[in-house]
Amino acid sequence: MNNNSPFNLDQCSLSNDLWTDFINKIGFIKANLAVRQSLDLQRMQGSNATLPVLILETCGTALVNSQAVKNYIGISYLDQGMVLIFSSKLKAIQLLRDN
Repeated sequence: MNNNSPFNLDQCSLSNDLWTDFINKIGFIKANLAVRQSLDLQRMQGSNATLPVLILETCGTALVNSQAVKNYIGISYLDQGMVLIFSSKLKAIQLLRDN
């Protein structure tokens, strides 16, 4: 799959544990703040064609083409308030919906 993304989604496995592991590592308050910052980036610089990404190893944030995520994960709809959690170390991703 050519997703034109620096995140190489096609080399990542889907995980259900990234968010929990992240909370256990840095604490709930800091993890929640990192998600808020990702969502803020989406609101300030994103569009309907982007999805915020939280990079676990650096607590950094970026935007990725939402169509690439839809194609890889196999879902047809991404809603506002969704963040893709990415771990380059584990080569894993998890889709998180913030409430």
